[in-house]
Amino acid sequence: MKKLLLVSKYAFYPPHWQAFTQICQSHGVQGAVISDRCPTLPSVHQQLGWIDADAAAQLPFVTEISTVPDAGAFKRRRWLKATLDRIRPDAIWLQQEPNERLSLELLAHYRSKPGPSIVTAVCENVFRRRSWWTQHSYSKRWSRLDGLLATAEESVTAIRSAGMPATVPAKTLVAGMEGPPADVPTMDLGLKTDGSDFIVGFAGRICEEKGWHLLLDAVESLPARFKVALAGDGTQSQQLADRATRGSLKGRVAVLGVLPKEQLWSFYRAVDCLALPSMTRPKWKEQFGGVLADAMAMGLPIIGSDSGSIPEVVGPAGLIVAEGRSEPIANAILELSSSDKNLKRLSVVAHERYDSEFSINAYANKIGSVLNLDIHNSCNQKIA
Repeated sequence: MKKLLLVSKYAFYPPHWQAFTQICQSHGVQGAVISDRCPTLPSVHQQLGWIDADAAAQLPFVTEISTVPDAGAFKRRRWLKATLDRIRPDAIWLQQEPNERLSLELLAHYRSKPGPSIVTAVCENVFRRRSWWTQHSYSKRWSRLDGLLATAEESVTAIRSAGMPATVPAKTLVAGMEGPPADVPTMDLGLKTDGSDFIVGFAGRICEEKGWHLLLDAVESLPARFKVALAGDGTQSQQLADRATRGSLKGRVAVLGVLPKEQLWSFYRAVDCLALPSMTRPKWKEQFGGVLADAMAMGLPIIGSDSGSIPEVVGPAGLIVAEGRSEPIANAILELSSSDKNLKRLSVVAHERYDSEFSINAYANKIGSVLNLDIHNSCNQKIA
């Protein structure tokens, strides 16, 4: 029986583990895991929790779960060689950036020898410049890769500029989020509303680059029937709390803080659209934006800025506006609210886009097709 190895410090993050489980079961292969030390996730991602590794090890298709030791470079290399020789995978899924230490160590191990097909996730869309020698060293190791699993085309462009060989094929929009339960109640946002109100939702970090202040500026410029509800926290949470009670925004802003996932679904049910007005910064621009997939799973039309990967992720499921200004956001809110027919059409499109692109089923199918687990030692295969 063939064996798939998942290598990631995020191995037990629910969307990745669910996709890994589905791939192993649908392809009839065994699974093994090499995990690194668990990182601290942003609060917006902590809602999903973490899969219990001991429980995961009891699943019938799982043959081994190993954790990289906290040791020096020599001992790490020796441990990794022994572990890979013992597992003997037919395919390896690196669910982390290709420039991370464990990824580079694994690729160095297989660089000059035949072996498993190896694919890696690419989520970052801004990579730090490195010396010529470091970039050359990375490129040599990356040449062993058989494919890139990128969240968006921008990530592919960024990693190519960092030295990823053009010969390594890429598949884009490879990301997934678990959908909502069957019955989702509507959250009471604490806003006084009537049948004519239009509520814009925001979920994410409350910090400058996420553009929450632009969203408030946009709503403030509109008639009183337009309201906004924000879920999340961050470095500017106090500024949001102060702003929400001032001037014409008083009574029109719901500040909800971080919501557990089950309540976040109810939050989405209570709003008419989701806005993600992110702003590009010198060392950051929006990546996949998991809240976009969540909102589409609930059939919410999106208003997104043109920062980073937002336009590619949203596709036909909403409206894209120029980043950094409130007026385009206000105009998009007016456009969505002006036609119930168009709002319902975009809701259907959003549902369909989630199902076809960002559901766990779609995520697992994309990864499984790239790994091509039906072909033994499928090195250098091309990604469709």
